Amino acid sequence: MKYPDADAPLAHALARWSATIAPAGDTCLTIALERHWLATPDCVSLEARYTFRREPWGVALSAELDGATIDLDAPIELLTVDIAKPWGREIWFTGIEARGECAVRTPTGPLPLSKYLALAPGHLLRGQPLLLLKILDPKPEPVTGDLYFEVHREKQEVYVVTHVDRTAWSDGIGGIRFGMNQALRAEFADDDAFRAAYLLAVADYERIRRHIDGATTAPPGAAAHAGASAADVAIAQEPAARAAMERFTALRPLTAGDVVVVPTWLPHSLLHGVRVVEFQTPTYERYILSFAQQVLTQSHWDTAYAVPRMTLDAPAAVDFAAIAPGVEQIVRFNDLHVWRVTLAPQQSFDLPAHPAYALCMTVNGSVQIGALALGPERAAFVPGATLADAARRRALASVYNAGNVSATFLIAAPDL
Repeated sequence: MKYPDADAPLAHALARWSATIAPAGDTCLTIALERHWLATPDCVSLEARYTFRREPWGVALSAELDGATIDLDAPIELLTVDIAKPWGREIWFTGIEARGECAVRTPTGPLPLSKYLALAPGHLLRGQPLLLLKILDPKPEPVTGDLYFEVHREKQEVYVVTHVDRTAWSDGIGGIRFGMNQALRAEFADDDAFRAAYLLAVADYERIRRHIDGATTAPPGAAAHAGASAADVAIAQEPAARAAMERFTALRPLTAGDVVVVPTWLPHSLLHGVRVVEFQTPTYERYILSFAQQVLTQSHWDTAYAVPRMTLDAPAAVDFAAIAPGVEQIVRFNDLHVWRVTLAPQQSFDLPAHPAYALCMTVNGSVQIGALALGPERAAFVPGATLADAARRRALASVYNAGNVSATFLIAAPDL
């Protein structure tokens, strides 16, 4: 989401107060928040009171809104929203959509994320859009826990595997459908023939899938009985048709700790029982190649559009760049960068100064970012203005592992 230059009146008030010798000051401002993501978009006015005070490390900025007091310099915990999916659930940390909106934790309770960011977008985000952070938590059952086989034209994403369900994968090795079957591809005269054969196999499966899905929604009466009869035939045909379609794709094994970098136009589908943290660029487009369940979010598959455009070549191996001891860069897209940091017990880490902001999530163990404690799969937002100021960053956002076991956490930003 984008915000207007809401920091300008705040900056003027801060400048006026800074010219005085007072230890503290405040101002009240009205902020317009355009909620374009709602089914019926609207604009609400937020009445916020801002407080400035002098600290040894500089000027501290806080705000009061809807009865909540928010420190606009300190890291703040991101609260989650669960979104049900046919294959399981998504756990959102930074989602702001009609389907649900995340919040931040304040001493007096949760505050919607959109309102928090609207308080001082320049101070918090430094002009950059907020990346999407979520957990994908598929069901452990085969097929029903497998995600859409899809591609993206613009969206770029990275998965970090946090757990493989041993009721689904007894040896702890799960998987992802990732790219196309190179051996089968070589059997065709050319890539056009390969794409055409794959498209035909998907079309055959989609026809069967629609017979099954149509029967589940057929009305009572004779038509329903006819639909049920056709569905019985389709159900019997479904496994073989699905296998014929999926033989065109490639599987990649996954274990806890693995990283999957998903570039644009690469077909992919996370498999059942494999839980991952996902960072992605803030775009919402996707093209569904196939799905072994009824698609509820759209009336069609996008196979005819996506197959001519999808990447056929095997994904290139990804080398992680060493940033410092215990710090590696696991993805560097043009607008999404992620570091993975491993801290030994009692070890500290200084967040970098240059990003517009930082999203931090603990994968295992626990860390403290300033005064904020983060256990496994907990996440925080660190304001950009805090990162940019060395004294403020050291005082408020130093990362420390106070535990007696190693901790791993992720840092993401558009410009890390």
